[in-house]
Amino acid sequence: MSSFSLWSAAAVALAIGLGSTAYLWSYRRHRTEVATGIAGLAKMRWREFARLIVEALRERGFEAESVEESLARGTQAELRLVRAGKPWLLSCKLGDGDYKVPAATVAELADAVRFHGAAGGLLVTTGRFDTHSERVADGLDLYSGEALWELVEPQLPASTRHEVIAAAQKRSIQTIVGAWGAAIALGLIVGFVVPQILPDDETPTPATAQAPADNDSGDAAEPAQPAAPTPAPEPSHAPPPETHTPPAVAATPAPAAPAAPHPAAPVPSASSGDASADRAEVIRTVARLPGTERALWSTPSNLLIYRLTDAEKQDVDAICQVLERYPELRSSRVQLQPPPGSSSRVRFFQCKAY
Repeated sequence: MSSFSLWSAAAVALAIGLGSTAYLWSYRRHRTEVATGIAGLAKMRWREFARLIVEALRERGFEAESVEESLARGTQAELRLVRAGKPWLLSCKLGDGDYKVPAATVAELADAVRFHGAAGGLLVTTGRFDTHSERVADGLDLYSGEALWELVEPQLPASTRHEVIAAAQKRSIQTIVGAWGAAIALGLIVGFVVPQILPDDETPTPATAQAPADNDSGDAAEPAQPAAPTPAPEPSHAPPPETHTPPAVAATPAPAAPAAPHPAAPVPSASSGDASADRAEVIRTVARLPGTERALWSTPSNLLIYRLTDAEKQDVDAICQVLERYPELRSSRVQLQPPPGSSSRVRFFQCKAY
């Protein structure tokens, strides 16, 4: 038995190394780029950051109302925007990766939107939102992480974007090198362990070689005993095979009758009567579906879903099954955001018509 299996070591090292490289370069690299870009935005002054957000929102149909006067009110003031002739409120919060916007701040902006009679509000942060923020963000659009980076990246200078991409690639390459080192180390361990647990292939050889010899000796000695009585027993042994044939045929079981199909049960309603609570429950349920990264309500009637994989028919059916449990939300428009690096386009669909 060999003490080292080169094939096992190479197979394990290549499988882990190639899998880690594909994951880190095609998927994780984009998230590293987003994190690097957001960290750069967090170092900006509040006025510069607010102007950048306003300029990015112009591409989405927003116009600023007295930007300088709004900025002069300070970092806690809401900026006033207009889209389609209707007022909107914008709030910008700066902070590092550990900064978390509390749900109370989100609720305050929602109250300000209702107080001023605005059509909606936007809350943008370089940090993160509290886990309860989406529950109280009725009528608000929340931007953080990848959603924020997709909003502001087209407005950044080309040199800044190149610096972010280069930094993300450098970090990804360092991580890939470390992953290959770990893969080679694990492959060496497997190469030494596999020969110890595999059985020895040489031990069964004498037994298998001896068995035919015993059978040959028995077959050679058997014909020497019956000499004269050989023709007489021939007729007596013919009937038994025929007598056993009918019972074998009669014992064949009849095929079972197919079960009758059961009608599909109607989908029960899970509505609580509170639209905000139902939207929050839909987000939590959809986020747990396979292939989903996260979900949020970009508007009260538009469900935005970020995918980790391209959506198939069964994924769309699963999303619709969640929405159909809420009569007031089942006609909402669903926006599927394709995974990073995918060639698929953004997909819109509606589970139920009004």
